[in-house]
Amino acid sequence: MKKLFLMAVLLLSTMTVFAQKELAVANQYPGDDKALTEYLTAVEKQSNEKTSAIRTTWLADRPSSNWFISGQIGLGGVLSDGNTNISNPFKWFDNKDEAFWHPTYGLAVGKWFSPVWGLRLSGSHGAAQSFDKKDALTTSEKYIEVTADYLINLKNVFLPYNPKGLFNPVLYLGAGVIHTNEHGKHHDGFFNLAEKAGLQLNFRLNDAFNIYLDGKVVLAPSDFDLNPYASVISSDLLPSASIGLTYNINFRHFIKAPLYEQSEIDALNREINELRNRPQVVCPPVVKCPEVVAPVVLPAEVKQELDPVFFLLGSHVVRENQYPAVTAAAEYLKSHPGAKLELASYADKDTGTSAYNLNLSKKRSDAVAQVLISKYGIAKDRLIKKHYGSSVQPFKENDWNRVTIFIKE
Repeated sequence: MKKLFLMAVLLLSTMTVFAQKELAVANQYPGDDKALTEYLTAVEKQSNEKTSAIRTTWLADRPSSNWFISGQIGLGGVLSDGNTNISNPFKWFDNKDEAFWHPTYGLAVGKWFSPVWGLRLSGSHGAAQSFDKKDALTTSEKYIEVTADYLINLKNVFLPYNPKGLFNPVLYLGAGVIHTNEHGKHHDGFFNLAEKAGLQLNFRLNDAFNIYLDGKVVLAPSDFDLNPYASVISSDLLPSASIGLTYNINFRHFIKAPLYEQSEIDALNREINELRNRPQVVCPPVVKCPEVVAPVVLPAEVKQELDPVFFLLGSHVVRENQYPAVTAAAEYLKSHPGAKLELASYADKDTGTSAYNLNLSKKRSDAVAQVLISKYGIAKDRLIKKHYGSSVQPFKENDWNRVTIFIKE
């Protein structure tokens, strides 16, 4: 049973490796430096926690996840250039025969496809009254509007995704139809196209519920209120303000799509082959670690005594397993108050262009300096940031040149 399970894991891993090899940039666009640069930039953005949600690649969401249903109540009216009761604020909440504002009710069901955008089907029911210049009632009717809406989470357009965030403003645009059973005293019924725009301010209660404030405007054709003094070319506007509650159905956090490095995939494939051919033993064999090649640092006469910080391909994120080296550098500076450290950063020459690698090495120096300053309280003027790109390679092993080296001043 264990052998079958092991073979299944190996088969799945091998299939993953082959699939990733097909997707590797080098195989899709051989010799294309720009494509490689785009890939390395994407890897860097994907691993950076400060990257906004709209610039991040997300795993495809399951069809059953992140649905929602909303209900709301509020007040609405009708605006047109011939409607006079809007010009008299004292009538806005007057008796039911002349008031501008009337109760509205709404219901919507939809789904978020990423932290940035979603779709929904929404409908609302309200009442509208319009008065002409002679204060004569031209329209007094109840209407229903139904639209398909496109939703944009404005916060996630500019900021990183935070599923626990309290506040989420959502802009929405929609199109659909508007219908009335009776249309004033002029003719029976009204059915036409309508557009909608609005802003919804969501406040998170928990994973299941949000409360929100909603302001929207529905654009109806100019003959909606049948006002003889209205312009033919202008639209009648149905504004409304509401408060509502949203229930999130099968809420799931969105997950970043992993962008694999080909070198790691190749290493995994070699390990799979070794495991497949390795004889079964009680204890695993002891593997001798490769001998570390001493770095060639700049300047050459300075003796290197601090461990360097290594980075992943195309990344400037300081990983947790590299923190011991940063901690040692911070302890050195704290124990030598007059000392300074040069942060010399590099990129490997086998990937990326010279311009890209130079910029990447600069970001690596900045990242290490930021950790020393923010986490360990090291003064900024005690750090000398240098970056050399791939023009200088301090290590013979190419992969080791994704590095920041500490040089004592």
